Amino acid sequence: DVYIEKLILNPHHIEFQVMADSHGHVVHLGERDCSIQRRNQKVIEECPSPLMTPALRKKMGNAAVKLAKSVGYQNAGTIEFLVGEDRHFYFMEMNTRLQVEHTITEEVYGCDLVKEQIRIAAGQALSPHVAHATPRLHAVQCRINAEDPAKDFQSSPGRIVFYYAPGGRGVRIDSHAYTGYVVPPYYDSLIAKIITVGATRSSAIDRMRRALDEYYVTGISTTVPFHAAIMRNAEFREGKYDTGFVERIMNSDNFELAHAPGRKLHQ
Repeated sequence: DVYIEKLILNPHHIEFQVMADSHGHVVHLGERDCSIQRRNQKVIEECPSPLMTPALRKKMGNAAVKLAKSVGYQNAGTIEFLVGEDRHFYFMEMNTRLQVEHTITEEVYGCDLVKEQIRIAAGQALSPHVAHATPRLHAVQCRINAEDPAKDFQSSPGRIVFYYAPGGRGVRIDSHAYTGYVVPPYYDSLIAKIITVGATRSSAIDRMRRALDEYYVTGISTTVPFHAAIMRNAEFREGKYDTGFVERIMNSDNFELAHAPGRKLHQ
């Protein structure tokens, strides 16, 4: 026997959020681009994808809804695809749960997916604002991990001596961390998610850049300088990236971690 698997060069990792109730209603709430990955783990996500066209969104969204309907699915779910440079797409898997990055869909579509998931579990129909949701903004999420990007992302557990999270219009922080919190060495190193929202992609990225500069954590190392460098990268800002993007730029001679102005003086 010979097993042949298709090779897709320089793909985007695109996932569609679906919501399905017990009354036969299945909808999708657009896509998330999860192509910014390190060692096949998502580190930055955005919604909508800079790769997407209205025609491709319709085609992929219809495929996601059709798949969920075909198995009688009920719940929040995510259907993941690889999309080639020719914009042909290929099914990878379905996650029958909310994803870490569900936050950006909530911000762009103006809904609470956790609340909606509970409503579905209680046997209620999809809320009208979810059943007929349309995208209205652009959102970016950075996963902040207790890792040292200057030391090949070595784990950095320990006590947080000082913790200050950014805020303001269009900035959302989902985190359990605080001053005095001890990051354990036993579990996933994620300590926070920063989500920024803007009327345009560029404004969401600029807001993220500012939020990262204002995010202040001492006592442990975090991936904030790594994310700040990505936000300043010209290719990322132009939407020209794929799943191999992080490895390429980190191996380039001109890649530098971006520390906030004056930050090294305080650490």
